[in-house]
Amino acid sequence: MENIENSSIDYTRHYQNWHTDTPEHTKKVTSFYKENILKEFPENKESNILEIGCGMGFLLLALQESGYKNAKGIDVDKGQVASCQKKGLTVDLVEDSIDYLQKNANTFDTIVAFDVLEHIPPAFQIAFTKAIYGALKTGGTFLATVPNASSFLASRNRYIDYTHYVTFSEISLDFVLYNGGFKDIDIQEMDHIRFSLSPARFLHWLLLKYVRFSRRITFIAELGFKQAIKVPLSFNLMSKARK
Repeated sequence: MENIENSSIDYTRHYQNWHTDTPEHTKKVTSFYKENILKEFPENKESNILEIGCGMGFLLLALQESGYKNAKGIDVDKGQVASCQKKGLTVDLVEDSIDYLQKNANTFDTIVAFDVLEHIPPAFQIAFTKAIYGALKTGGTFLATVPNASSFLASRNRYIDYTHYVTFSEISLDFVLYNGGFKDIDIQEMDHIRFSLSPARFLHWLLLKYVRFSRRITFIAELGFKQAIKVPLSFNLMSKARK
């Protein structure tokens, strides 16, 4: 994960609460990306793709297995980079991502930063986004996910990670992207829980819908129907911004 002020810490300690290098977990996460995320990437398998804060490389692995030939990653954590390199992925240890991006201006068709912006101190977030904008080719796309400040678990998501600085609303995320240079911005809900006919997973999905409904009622009471109906309530937000 990207973290300007804490590049010397062992982030793998936190990451391993959710992710491991076991074949079973790797298959599960890469399958999720293939089924739900790769549709956002260019059809051209020769496209230059950069993932910032690539973690253990699950997205890069999904891209590689799907035929993308020029996908690479950078991360500030030695443990994460070592994990990626063991998988045969092209990943570099980079302490200053802004400097890296500035040195690679107009290079990438797609840049990805999943669960990264919240690790950037607010004073650097717009500069970081501007550097991403500059590293993209004209017509290139920046994909990002961030914790949703309107989620029922927003407070836990903010503080579960020692290196989180903020969570984002759809409005504050748009503000950072716009001031980073992007004008074509689309922000949507991002969920990992999907509908399934499996009894346990169906019950989980049904419970989620109930909790979201009660959360929506709270927003309507506070903001009125017109404003509240537009507020995304998912655990994360996903943005797609085009240069």
